[in-house]
Parts: sequence; structure tokens; C-alpha cells
Amino acid sequence: MRNKVKKPAALMLTALMTASLAACGGDENGASDIATTLKTEWTGDNIEVTAEEGELNTEVDISGKALKWLGIYDINPTNDSPERSAELALFEDTYGATVEYIPTSSATRFDDLATSILGGTSPDIFIYEWRSFPYDISKGQYQPIDSLIDWSDPMWADVEGIADKYTWNGEHYIAPLGYAFNDTQILMYNQRMIEEQGFDDPYELYEAGEWDWEMFTGMMKDYVENNPGNFGIGGWWANAFVYTAGDTMVKYDGEKFINNLNSPSIERAQTVLEDIFRNNLIKRGWISGETAFTTNDLLFYSMGTWAYNAAAESIPEDSVKIVPFPKDPQSDKYYVSNKIFAYMWVKGSENDDVVRTWFECNRLVNYEEKYTEVTKEKYLQNNKGWTSEMYDIAMDFYDSGKFEQAYDYGYGLSSYMGDTVMPVLYEGIANEQFESWIQTRDEYSVIVDEECKVYNE
Repeated sequence: MRNKVKKPAALMLTALMTASLAACGGDENGASDIATTLKTEWTGDNIEVTAEEGELNTEVDISGKALKWLGIYDINPTNDSPERSAELALFEDTYGATVEYIPTSSATRFDDLATSILGGTSPDIFIYEWRSFPYDISKGQYQPIDSLIDWSDPMWADVEGIADKYTWNGEHYIAPLGYAFNDTQILMYNQRMIEEQGFDDPYELYEAGEWDWEMFTGMMKDYVENNPGNFGIGGWWANAFVYTAGDTMVKYDGEKFINNLNSPSIERAQTVLEDIFRNNLIKRGWISGETAFTTNDLLFYSMGTWAYNAAAESIPEDSVKIVPFPKDPQSDKYYVSNKIFAYMWVKGSENDDVVRTWFECNRLVNYEEKYTEVTKEKYLQNNKGWTSEMYDIAMDFYDSGKFEQAYDYGYGLSSYMGDTVMPVLYEGIANEQFESWIQTRDEYSVIVDEECKVYNE
């Protein structure tokens, strides 16, 4: 029997890197689209990881069994990512089990999942996505996970409060394993360019508690005024900025979904976006990590963490630094919105012990400090543009002592809400779809009401 884990590394969720070790890109909504690469012939890990006695339940016998995983990337080693993740190493070496990869694509993944369930060939797990809660759960795509999780175990008790935010009909469907590192939005800048402009270092301003909306916008305005034709910011950023207001468009009280478009905090953040828009500070269009700083016309660049490696490697003689998005001057807190990393237990799967064990391996490597350090080493091994310092700054975004999480349930109400409505609400001004927040809110408020009503009746 596995002993209870005695001491957490930190009272927070950290970031799972399984997906992060693969090559990835992003769509217009910023969602990571991780490319499937050929499975490599695994010949050993550069960084070994072994479970100590008592850390995992070794009484369960799943030797020779396979966990069926339907996804757009392979959890197993690939040509692009030959180093096994810490959780996979524990799963394979401790239990003699394997992961059977069932490939799908970003465009067909939901259809492929539904087809497999209806055809009686369900995979065991599927990645948690925005629409998992409540849309796919309400459609019967997944099974509740309370029979798999011992919420009294310290490593699960540590995240039970987060899991409670995703209960449906009194049952848990999402076991928070960590945060999805690739989907974490970061604000980047070239330190040399900041120094040449005579600006204070943004990260030092953050450490001093002075990094707020006024400092951020003022710096961009000065930069563009001093460098005609250049831009203050580009990439995927407007939604992350609005989150810093500490409020979200749709809330959930455990029973009902609530239209929150009239929030004064959101209106205040959107007013700043309007100012950024009117002052022509935005560089339009898709900007890759490879080109973000090589054009020397952009002060700040934002994207998921997956873009940092290419950005850093594109200017090896300079230093690409990371800073949190600025806070509301009226708040003493910094807010971020990090996507939970979890695997959904698919309807029709009968591989209970295998799924349970996979969950435990994943949670352990995000709970015990020695495994988070191994995960860091493995990540830096596969992503040479990252430094230990920048990795630690990015990981700080998951520290509940430093950041408050702002999660918007609106993305999960339907595909229409997630793919169309929510991007407009958060990014419509930055993308020149609307000139004012009041105009946007008035046009879409009825739609949000109707989407919430589907679940509230």
C-alpha cells in the first residue's frame, strides 16, 4: 500500500510538461496545436527518475496493460522529444504499463472522440479542453472520477478546492494534475531594447509592486513616440490583459452560470484596451516567436510559453525576458488565467486501475519537489532557448501566493461560445472588430444570456 505523501513542495499547482516537450504552434484563439511527430525508438533517458518506496501504490497490478490515449500529440518519446516525461517514466518503470497512442488532429479530435464512444472503442483518456466543462460533460462524453481519486490523500486534498469548481450534478469530473504550461500566456521583451530606450526593467518594476496598467501603457506610448513606425505590443495578449482586472465574463456558482459582462472591473480593463487601440500601439497579424524580436520594431511580445524558446533562440546575443501582465492600479493583486491540465476519463473506458495509476503518477510529479526539479531539468534539456531563471519566472505564475487565478467558464458553454463569442469579448477591440467595450457588451450580452440559460433551466 502506498503511504500518504507527507509534505507538498508548495501549496499550489505546478505545470505539467508532457505536452510541452513536443513541437507546437497556436491557432487564432491562442490554443496550442501540438504537432504529431513520429514515435522514436527510445534508447534511454538523459535524466533518470525513479519512485521511492511508499510514494506510489505498488499493490495494483497493471503490468502489460496499455492506457489508450486519444490526442493530437504522443505522450511517448518522439523524434522531436526523445526524453521521457517524469510521469511516463514512473508509469512504465514502476508498473510495467504502457501508453497506446491513438492519433487525431486538431480539426477532427472531437468528432473522433464521439465516433469512438458511439462505436464501443472508447479510449481511456482525452485531454481536458475549455469545452470539457460543462459542454462535453453535459453531453455524456466523460465519466466522473470520484471513484478513482482519494481526496483525503494530501496530494489530492491540495487540489480538491480547485476540482470543486468543476463539479457537475455533485460529482467531480476533472482531477487537476497541474497547469497546461504551453497555454500559459507570458509577456516578453528584449532586455537590450528596454535599456536602450532608457526604461526601467519591467520585471524589476513588478518585483517592486509598481508594474501596473499605467506604467505598461506609458512605456509603450513613449516607445512608439520615440520610434515612429514601431509598435508597443503584438501577438496573443488582449485576453490576458483583461484577466488582470480580476474578473471574468461568465461566472459559475456551482449551480448556475452567470452573465458578468456588466462588471465594472472588466469595463475598466477594456477602457485601457480602447486607449491602446486609439494610440496605434498594436502590431497586427500573426507574429511567430522566430520573428517577434528580429524585426526590432516591437517592445512587448505575448504568446503562450511555447513561443519563448524560438524567440530566445532568434536573438542569441540578447536576452528575452519574461514579466507578468501588469496589475490594475486599483488592486494590490496580480491576476492570471492558467488553464488546468487534466485528463478526462472517457465514457466507455473500463480501464479503471490503469487510469487511476496514470493520474497518480501525473499528480505526484507535480506535488513532490524532487519531481518538479526533474521535470524542469528535462524541459531545459529539450528547450535550449530557456534559461533556469526564465523557467522559474514562468513557473511563478502558478504560485497561489503570488497570483490569483481568473477562470472564465464562458469558454466551456459551447463550441460557439468558446470559438467565436469569447474571443470577440476579450479581443474584439484589439482585433479592430469593435471600437468600444460598451458597443461589444451591448451586442453580445443577449447571446451570453441565452448560452447560460441552456444550463440554468
